[in-house]
Parts: sequence; structure tokens; C-alpha cells
Amino acid sequence: MSRKEGKRLKRLFLHNLHNRLGAHFVEYGGWELPLYYESIITEHTYVRVSSAIFDLSYLGRIEVSGEGAESFLERHTTRSISRKMLGRGFYTLMLNEGGTIFADGMVYKLSGRIILSTNPLVTEKVYKRLKDDAPSGVSVRDVSEELLCLSIQGRRAQFHLQRLTDMELVRLKSGSSCEAYVVGAYEAVIGRVGYTGEDGFEILIHPSGGEQFYSAVLEVGTSEYLIPAGIGARNSLRIEAGFLLYDAEIDDNTFPTEAGLERFIDTDHDFIGKEAYLKRKEEPKTRCLVTLNVEGRRIPREGAQLFAGNELVGAVTRGTYSPVLSRPIALAYIKPEFSLPGTEINVEIRGKRAKATVVRKPLYIKKLAGR
Repeated sequence: MSRKEGKRLKRLFLHNLHNRLGAHFVEYGGWELPLYYESIITEHTYVRVSSAIFDLSYLGRIEVSGEGAESFLERHTTRSISRKMLGRGFYTLMLNEGGTIFADGMVYKLSGRIILSTNPLVTEKVYKRLKDDAPSGVSVRDVSEELLCLSIQGRRAQFHLQRLTDMELVRLKSGSSCEAYVVGAYEAVIGRVGYTGEDGFEILIHPSGGEQFYSAVLEVGTSEYLIPAGIGARNSLRIEAGFLLYDAEIDDNTFPTEAGLERFIDTDHDFIGKEAYLKRKEEPKTRCLVTLNVEGRRIPREGAQLFAGNELVGAVTRGTYSPVLSRPIALAYIKPEFSLPGTEINVEIRGKRAKATVVRKPLYIKKLAGR
């Protein structure tokens, strides 16, 4: 039994399958999750040159439906859901009354319902806020146990998934979703979205078809260069691509402009925190999120301090080794005057300082398959 602070960790519906595949597990957000199978670097590299499958079923999934569902959810999100076409899948923030980030997630606008996918650290509070505020006629349901979330990511993701669905995936544009059948018989929501910087798909499927679908993907991968991947590779991929993680780069105290997320705020509708956001965004920033290239082989970890001379100017949120760049990289918050690309600073790693340079993000820009 896995425990942390006396509480049993949740396990994925496909936990036994991952165990048979040789997964090495780690705790995250109250879950016992695959960290890696073969190695983080191998799985990272497969996504960059071919594809890998991730089990993201630890993410929360909240369904909002009923008359007025769109306008209700718009009050809680920073995106104009009513202006999005049916079938869109898009990133959104939820703000606190003071304009800081309450949560973030992906929205799937489907026929008759909207699904909000969230980080497991915020699922409970997001569900409570929506449930408590829902008017008569609007249904808010936690469907996390009714839908698995499996994701194929990588340059050849379309090629691999196309083997398992009749849906013509070439017609599914980035940021779009549809309802289709996979492995012949199982209804699923397929979204062309991802968190790796590559092409990719998230597949929401009932648990009854989850293992058959996952196994079918691996069978395709036996001859077509696709492997299972864990959250270790997902983290290093997202840092290369410049994507943010709740409880790392963003939390309840983060103001959207500090993290460079203002492009995900549509001010053409009313939402919780809008007034405070509009007022504060005109004020000078006290910190900025940047990407760092780090010299040497040592990886800066969460909280590693940044110095300009002897002045403390910031701290690392997360660091990793980049197989693409063959060097350590990191995301960090830093004083605005040191945030310009090309600025050289020092990062303290285990009592010693290493040189680091602020660089433009993302560090990795995807290439089209076959080019």
C-alpha cells in the first residue's frame, strides 16, 4: 500500500497494466503515477522523433451541461466560451476575486456538454466552486472516474492514432476536438491538443475500453516506434516547450502577466477577477517568468536561487535536462530588469554557482513529421 502522510495514494484505473509494463512509480498530487518505464530521456526522445502514449487519467474531468451552461462557465473562466466554435479544445485560466490564478485547465466544447480538464491539485476546489455557484438547470458533475484520459504525443502521433480510428484525423485541426470511435467499438472524445510542444491527441474514453485501446496503441507501436511514457518525460518536454504547471510556475498567488499568460484572457466578457485583473495589469511587474540555459551538467531544482553578482534576483521553479539541447534548462521567476534574453546570471546548485543565460521561450519548436 502506497501512503503519504497517512493517506492512501490514488491509483490509475490502468495501474496494473503500467506495472506489467515495468513502470517506475512516483507520488504526485495524491496519485501513484508512472515516472518512467525505460528512462525519462528515452521517452522524451521518442516524443521528439516519433511518438509515445501517456496515461493522464489523474487529471480531473468536470462536466458542465444544461441550459445556460456556456454563460455560467464563462463567468468562471477567462476565455469566451460562447465565441468558440463547437468542437474547440482550448486552454483557460480561472481567477480569484483579486485577479490571481485560481486554477487552469483545458476546455472541450462538445455537443450538449462542456468538459473542463484540470490539474489534480485543483480539481476538488474547482468542482466545489462550480457546483456551489451553478444555477438551476445547470449540471456540474465530476466525471473523472467515468472517463480515462490517454494521450498520444509526438511527430508521428497522427499516423499512429489513425490506425485505430475511422475519423479522418487530417481534418482535425490543432485545438479542435470531436467524438469518434476508436478500436472499432468504443466511443471517445478526441482532442488535438497537448503539453509537449509536438503534435498530439488526448483521448477521453470510458474505462471499459481503456485497456483495449492502450494495448492496441502499444501493438501499433511494436513496429512503428511508439512506447509508453511517464510524467518524468512529460515534465521535461513541457519545460522545453515553455508550458507551465500549476504549483510550479503558477498558483493562487500568481498574477497572469507575471507568467506571460495574458494572451489567454478574453476581456470581452465578465468573469470572476476581471475587475482586479484589469486594474493590476497596468501596474509595474515585480517579477517575470523566464527560461534559462544553464552551463555545465548540474540541473537546477525547484527553489534554486538566481544571482546577479551578489544580488538575489530570482528563483527556479523547475529544472531538467534537455535531451534536444544536451544541457540543463530551467523555468524561473526573476526581477524584470534581468528578464531580457541574453542576460547572464548565476544559479546556485548544491552550494555552487553555475552560469545561466536568459533565452527566448520556447526552447523547442516542433517540426512537421517528414521534414
